[in-house]
Amino acid sequence: MTQEDGRRDEPEAATERSDEERTDTPGAADSEAGPAPEPSSPGDGGTVSGTPRFEAPEGAQYGFAAPGSGAQEGGHQGFAPPGGGVPEGGQPGYAASGGYAADSAQPGFAAPGSGTSESAHQGFAPPGGGSYAAAGHPAQGQWGAPGYAAPGGYGHPGQGHPPGAGYGGVPGRAAPAPRPGVVPLRPMTVGDLLNGAFSLIRHNPKTFVGVSIIVMAVASIVSSIGFGGYMSDYGRFMDQALTDPNSIDPDDPLPFSTWSIVALYGGSLISYAGTIVLTGLLTCAIGLAVLGRKLSPSEAWAAAKPRLGAVAGLALLQLAIFFGLSVVVFGLIAVGFVAGFALLSSGAEAAGAVVMILTVLIGLLGGLVLAAWISVRIYFAMPVVVLERLSPAQALGRSWRLTQGSWWRVLGILLLTMLLVGVVGQLLTTPFTLLSIVPSFIFPGAAWVPVAAGAVIYVGSVLISSFTTPFTVGVTTLLYIDLRMRREGLDLKLHTASQAGHEVGPEIYLPEPRA
Repeated sequence: MTQEDGRRDEPEAATERSDEERTDTPGAADSEAGPAPEPSSPGDGGTVSGTPRFEAPEGAQYGFAAPGSGAQEGGHQGFAPPGGGVPEGGQPGYAASGGYAADSAQPGFAAPGSGTSESAHQGFAPPGGGSYAAAGHPAQGQWGAPGYAAPGGYGHPGQGHPPGAGYGGVPGRAAPAPRPGVVPLRPMTVGDLLNGAFSLIRHNPKTFVGVSIIVMAVASIVSSIGFGGYMSDYGRFMDQALTDPNSIDPDDPLPFSTWSIVALYGGSLISYAGTIVLTGLLTCAIGLAVLGRKLSPSEAWAAAKPRLGAVAGLALLQLAIFFGLSVVVFGLIAVGFVAGFALLSSGAEAAGAVVMILTVLIGLLGGLVLAAWISVRIYFAMPVVVLERLSPAQALGRSWRLTQGSWWRVLGILLLTMLLVGVVGQLLTTPFTLLSIVPSFIFPGAAWVPVAAGAVIYVGSVLISSFTTPFTVGVTTLLYIDLRMRREGLDLKLHTASQAGHEVGPEIYLPEPRA
């Protein structure tokens, strides 16, 4: 079919042209000289006997127009399929059925029923007109909006890629980031962090729940025994108070035995140590779960074992930091009290009272703010010690640098995590606590009651910790990885490792050597 045949299919009002127009059109004589030669095969857009099937009029350039459509005046080069033609000066571009390239439009693709607007740059026009471009930017380049990266690339500011670049997909629209493991390999949202922490437990319960149960079962024995003795003393005291209130010794108002208090609070320290060990074990497993690897309990132990000494050292160093901070805060409060008391003794009661009140308020509030600020800045020292294999002191400095400029975001995510863990932990703890108290009221004085109460608390604390601890460690480690993605482009390194086809270990998180 020739151009003239295609024009006959169009409405007469749209195809007929005056003799003057045909005369004025460059190359019109050639087009009217005779019928165009038939193609060598149906639908063949090639040549017949070495003669090009289409000859653009002089000055016209090639573009592609769908059947029944054409490029408007001023267009550049175009290829016209059967039934279509390129009017004078058609610009390069593709116009779908019913679409057109508007005046002065540059190369682009127009979806059905739409076209590129005047002076639009090269790009892809979605249905309804326009060209794909980032919000607030004109379409640029043959592939659309700024920020588009060819498939296989992902951009970060400062990493040699334009902001908003994607892994591939539709031009101008970022495709989903690769997700070989529990989270996508890109800077994460709060939802990604929380869902990733849940996914860790759901996808690998043998390691995350199983290891947690083993570690916390050992670490919680002493505290559970102390709690059982504590509750036994409390039940005996309540029974004595209800039976004969006068029998209570006023010189010994606390009914608790020394061993129960020591076992309770000493056991809490042991439980804290168990949590630190568990954190080291799970951090390695979480780091590799991001790449899709499921570490068994023995593999997690083998990966974390060389770093347990540094983990313990970091835990002691952090305790020393906060103990020193507490000493400073309460020391300032004590100095304020002494100064206020001196003013009270000298007769300045009002001034003394003001000094004492302000000292307490400023000391407590100031100490709380300072503790929160320091806690966030050194919060990621634990995953740094495990994954980057730094010393405790170096890990503190590394965490301090990572959180620079992200303090508020990190604080908000940590508070949300603490709220979720606190609510869930309280809901799960309440039934076990009530169940441990009931026997002391029903069978007061029975020898087996303290043992039963301690056993209930022990089972409850182990089960609760086996879920809340992996979740907390998961959020912490994933947030650390997120910070490195944002600051160092770690997602590109992880993506490359996931595509390499061979297993990698925690060494993938070692920082790149500085030039």
